Amino acid sequence: MKDILGNLNPEQKEAVLTTEGPVLIIAGAGSGKTRVLTHRITYLIYQKRISPQHILAVTFTNKAAAEMKKRIAKLLGRNENDHFRLMPFLGTFHSICVRILREEAKTLGFKSNFAIFDTADQKTVVKKAMEKLQIDPKQYAPELILNMISGAKNELLTPQDYAKYVSSSFHEIVLAVYAEYQRILKDNQALDFDDLIMKTVWLYKKYPEILIKWQKRFQYILVDEYQDTNRAQYMLVKLLAAEHKNICVVGDDAQAIYGWRGADIRNILNFESDFPKTKIIKLEQNYRSTKRILAAAHEIICKNVVKKEKQLWTENEEGVPVTIFEAQNEKNEAEFIVNEIKSLSDDSSPVRTSQLSLKDFVVLYRTNAQSRAIEEIFLKYGLPYRIIGGTKFYSRKEIKDTLAYLRAIYNLDDLVSLERIINLPPRGITPKTWTQIVSLFEKNGKDLEKVKIGLDKLEIINSRAQKAVTKFLELMAILREAAHKLNIEELIDFVLSATKYKEYLLDGTIEAESRWENIQELKSVTKNFKNMAPIDSLGSFLEEVSLVAEIDNWDPNSEAVTLMTAHNAKGLEFAVVFMVGMEEGLFPHANSLLEPAEMEEERRLCYVGMTRAKKRLYLLFARSRLLYGSIQVNLRSRFLDDLSKELIDEISHEQIKPASQSSEGTDVSVDDINQDLETNISFTDGDRIEHEEFGQGIIVELDGDIATVAFAGVGVKKLSLSIAPIKKLKN
Repeated sequence: MKDILGNLNPEQKEAVLTTEGPVLIIAGAGSGKTRVLTHRITYLIYQKRISPQHILAVTFTNKAAAEMKKRIAKLLGRNENDHFRLMPFLGTFHSICVRILREEAKTLGFKSNFAIFDTADQKTVVKKAMEKLQIDPKQYAPELILNMISGAKNELLTPQDYAKYVSSSFHEIVLAVYAEYQRILKDNQALDFDDLIMKTVWLYKKYPEILIKWQKRFQYILVDEYQDTNRAQYMLVKLLAAEHKNICVVGDDAQAIYGWRGADIRNILNFESDFPKTKIIKLEQNYRSTKRILAAAHEIICKNVVKKEKQLWTENEEGVPVTIFEAQNEKNEAEFIVNEIKSLSDDSSPVRTSQLSLKDFVVLYRTNAQSRAIEEIFLKYGLPYRIIGGTKFYSRKEIKDTLAYLRAIYNLDDLVSLERIINLPPRGITPKTWTQIVSLFEKNGKDLEKVKIGLDKLEIINSRAQKAVTKFLELMAILREAAHKLNIEELIDFVLSATKYKEYLLDGTIEAESRWENIQELKSVTKNFKNMAPIDSLGSFLEEVSLVAEIDNWDPNSEAVTLMTAHNAKGLEFAVVFMVGMEEGLFPHANSLLEPAEMEEERRLCYVGMTRAKKRLYLLFARSRLLYGSIQVNLRSRFLDDLSKELIDEISHEQIKPASQSSEGTDVSVDDINQDLETNISFTDGDRIEHEEFGQGIIVELDGDIATVAFAGVGVKKLSLSIAPIKKLKN
């Protein structure tokens, strides 16, 4: 037991040893909560002789789950990929519920190989529901309706429950779409993300014997980041823990930053009320930050009223003061960052105090729109960076196309995926023909042979279309047969070749090569499934990629500066942190200025950003900022004025020399940069461009900075060339 308890402080040790009954661990930033969780699980297995099958551990990201599995396996002297009977039931809320629902699918009226629809698929289904109900998407935005449906599910409201709260014509529209949306999901044998938890809770409430079964299985429950749970997640945990009450939740109310997506801080604040006789343990020793950074963060968070009292402390060094930099504008702000990174990572720099490389730096911002100016300056000076939260890897067209083929192979009920691929590459199958095929699929129970026979009876389909559909159905039969013989990596290669999608994608353009590289990157995810039976490897692979979060793609060893929102940074740490846009209306966000509860969440978000820093922390604001197409002049953030003078070092742009370009080694002024950026890329009528969201289009008219662009899929849009996320393509 020396190895398990020997490197823990007294409070951590108490948290590990208190195994029976409800336990609330208030774990401050950088206090070693992952160490406590992994050692607690190891203690249960090794010392208490609890079977790993009886332990449930819930995290919020796949990355956190993977890290915990790795640590537990090392402590137990096992392989993290060992059979599940040798390791605890560990994963995110969604991945755990998928495993439960696969086992209980029949009771729900689903097959065990049900599909999991991501955000893009959900939007498609909402649009189909609106079309069926003859609701104009121009009058009622599908994205807004989908958000309303998601919110209802997170509150565990079925369409029947939601009907009780309808109070306007808009809510009536949402209700109608919600009901039709659920019908379409069921017809496709699919669940969306919110269904995964909602359906599991419904199952437990509806069938007590199923709840008892899983309560017996999960006798010890641990939940990480408990402050981020919503109502559905809260109810799931409460139901499972009701019998044995051996529940340990770990969290920090000071890091509750997801209220906007349904997280309820009351879940952690009221834990003792839900579970009487709760043992409360506070982890207040910080192992991450310097004393000055920790003191500055405390001065921000201590002004909140709704909180559990605690005071973080550290034995780390005093550290340098927190730097507050007043920039002239957003480009000057970015240039200062480049200058500091170069100084701190340059071997010959007099201010360098430790071995720092680019991966040790992060730039945090409040909104994704702020990254544009930073990226431009980083590109200008040749500074490598990686952005988290841009165009998501699994949302790229070529990835969605490939996954749609795999999903249709695995689950023929998934007509959403089938519709995406039936004419991809183009086969001459029109939307009108597809409508007829859907009716055949529904009448013939998704049986490929019966659908082929039924084609002869569809008089409105011409012989050419009938031949194309027949060939496609024969192709699908071949692919489904291959799925039972090839592992997932081999299957992807076979699909891309047999469907001629590879040939279709590689059209000779530079963009095509990049897209093909993305598919090769997708194949790298298959390595964990090579040793499984072919059809099982396909199912497990689809499940993993459907539940992946954007932060799961972050590689901490990538030799580049990381750019991300403060929200995405939670759970991470960096030697040097730059927090940009510290201005009233931006951080804190304008939406929070009149709402005390939302302002408290902004303070918590600022606290989270600051406590990511280990050695150095920079807080930057600009006198003026070009954002959302207009120049903004805001006051400096109130958070900056909360900091004591002895903790900070304030400087302005007048005191800073501009960074030198790596390619030429000459000093460049901010004005030069502005001028270069404006003239670096020129556009003319007829230019082909690609937009991150709208795809490829052609500029049909230019009026100064404003371009009128015709996009193939979304029609005509007006864009600001200096702001829009676009790149110029070769004509």
